[in-house]
Amino acid sequence: MTRAAVAVIGLLVVLTAGAEAPGGAPADMWAVHDLTRAEGRALEAPSGSSGRARASATWCGTPTRADLVPNAVAGKPVHWIYAIPADGPDQSSSYASTMQTDEESIDAWWRANDPTRTLRSDLARFPCGTQIDLSIIRLSRSGAQLASVDTRFGRIADELVSLSFESEHTKYVVYYDGPVEPEVCGQGGGSRSGLGFAIVYVRACAGVAFDTTAAHEVLHTMGAVADGAPHMCAAPDDGHVCDDPHDMMYPYGDDTPITGLTLDKGRDDYYGHPGAWPDTQDSPWLVQLDRQAPLALAITGPGSVSADVPGLQCGQSCTTMWNAGTELGLTATPARGAKLVRWSDGCSGAAGCEVVAGQAPRVSALFGPSTYRLTVSVTGKGAVRSSQGGVSCPPRCSKLVPSYQLLRLTPSAAKGWRFRAWAGACRGTGACRVPMTAGTNVRAVFARR
Repeated sequence: MTRAAVAVIGLLVVLTAGAEAPGGAPADMWAVHDLTRAEGRALEAPSGSSGRARASATWCGTPTRADLVPNAVAGKPVHWIYAIPADGPDQSSSYASTMQTDEESIDAWWRANDPTRTLRSDLARFPCGTQIDLSIIRLSRSGAQLASVDTRFGRIADELVSLSFESEHTKYVVYYDGPVEPEVCGQGGGSRSGLGFAIVYVRACAGVAFDTTAAHEVLHTMGAVADGAPHMCAAPDDGHVCDDPHDMMYPYGDDTPITGLTLDKGRDDYYGHPGAWPDTQDSPWLVQLDRQAPLALAITGPGSVSADVPGLQCGQSCTTMWNAGTELGLTATPARGAKLVRWSDGCSGAAGCEVVAGQAPRVSALFGPSTYRLTVSVTGKGAVRSSQGGVSCPPRCSKLVPSYQLLRLTPSAAKGWRFRAWAGACRGTGACRVPMTAGTNVRAVFARR
């Protein structure tokens, strides 16, 4: 079986200490790999693989430039972008469904190779169902300005960063629909622990499936293949493995469908291996299907809670699922005129909240009005005072005081009078403590001696 083939020629650029990735973000590993055609190379598909066309999905979302929130799947996401040069035609109406189909095929392939993991694509809930959150971007540079393979990746990445596609929590899969050389299928690079871009050149490498290019480059953004892998290819193909021509990270590919490719044959190089070098099976951009933990968030009062990792943005009580062990910083945002009173259950106090998924199954946030009205009336001659709220009421006053703040009200009789008793929210004859959890009425009764 003879097919056109492509080679992954590794143009490996490793930044030295202190160097910067596109957008100025420090990188612990910023490697850019070119996926290029190797003319005349042919590979036989392994037995059991199928060359049948994949079933096509229909993307039913609403075209937008923005990255929609909240994500339907909690955790560090892989966001999908369709990008065109400034002078290019917009074919997003057809490529959107292609990208949806590719996301589904990558998901199925990953689960088939490892039932405990899958790629955490950024999904959004649309009226028609849950599908990829797809951003449609027209770049500022023309096709001619992005024509050179030597500068294209960096220019596209830089512009996307300038458009706020810069989250250290996100890997971006970009389908670039502009003029390119026919033998370069895609490029991928990023910080192993942060921002990364996997760019698929849709006008290149006829016969090579986009989903294969996307999966290959996404693995590069996660750090595959790291130094220490026993089957690492020699330069210039380093960053790949050379033990199996149908391994996803082999430096040559062909028109074998993604179902005919393997995720690290022998599990000894870059995925699920026992070695000390980085293992992409541990990547936070994968859903750990065997280690999901719920986090229940109970919200009382006017406010919302969000997390510093995408996937939690709740305006009312909600439950989200996370990889067990995910560290989350929760932020409470009160509505206008309100405040966070306190955290409870998994957190305490009224400042920030740090939790670990699986260790804190529930967190509660109580919001309340910033102030409540305290109304004090005096019968007879005397006064009521409180140092905390600035209360001084002879004989009657009404004042807004901080909510949920314990006020200590003290009666003070005029000359020839004595304090007799409290009425309303206070009782007894001593100082009165008012929690101010609601609007409060207090009456102090004084009698002649």
